[in-house]
Amino acid sequence: MIKQKQGGNKTTTLKLYGRSPDLRPSLVEEFTQLAKEQGLNDDAIIILKKTQECVPGKPAQLPEIQRMKRNVVLPSPEEGSGGADTPMFINADSCMSPPDGGPCFAMFTRYFYNSTVMACQEFIFGGCLGNQNNFLTEKACLQTCRTEAACRLPITPGKCNGQEELWAFDSVSGKCVSFKYGGCKGNGNKFYSQRECEEYCGVMKDGDEELMKVN
Repeated sequence: MIKQKQGGNKTTTLKLYGRSPDLRPSLVEEFTQLAKEQGLNDDAIIILKKTQECVPGKPAQLPEIQRMKRNVVLPSPEEGSGGADTPMFINADSCMSPPDGGPCFAMFTRYFYNSTVMACQEFIFGGCLGNQNNFLTEKACLQTCRTEAACRLPITPGKCNGQEELWAFDSVSGKCVSFKYGGCKGNGNKFYSQRECEEYCGVMKDGDEELMKVN
């Protein structure tokens, strides 16, 4: 099953392959919904004729990821913010979605944002469909979905034994401080440079009694 949309010099193509001649109706519905989200309509659908034999196809090429910046100030890449790693993110509510491994059978480790604990956690992604709460790295996940409420979380090194130096906001002192992150089971109060932490959470100067932050 293929859906195509052509606009200007750009053509969008979505393909759905099955391991058997007949596809599950629910899978076809999910694929159709995905196509509509990409701006395609029902008239663009092409159903290939069943030939009762396997026909080799061309290897699928991964599409180039389009990126857009969130409405927050991130430090420049050379300071370790990783802002360039932020993936395309269309719907802000997607950070609230539960992890969705999709219907395919691959075993990719990805990260989703758990809004309940305000942290990014691992899940297994099958390789197709799913939802937008799906990130290649914990860093990209945090920098896309984290809210300012994370600045009030305790500083947590996590349960693993790594020694990565990161930054966190100390709500008692009103300043960003460095700490050693073990590499897993942390929370959203975790930044990849001092500047990123200060621009996200604000910082109290010596003698200040209150902190006001405006984005």
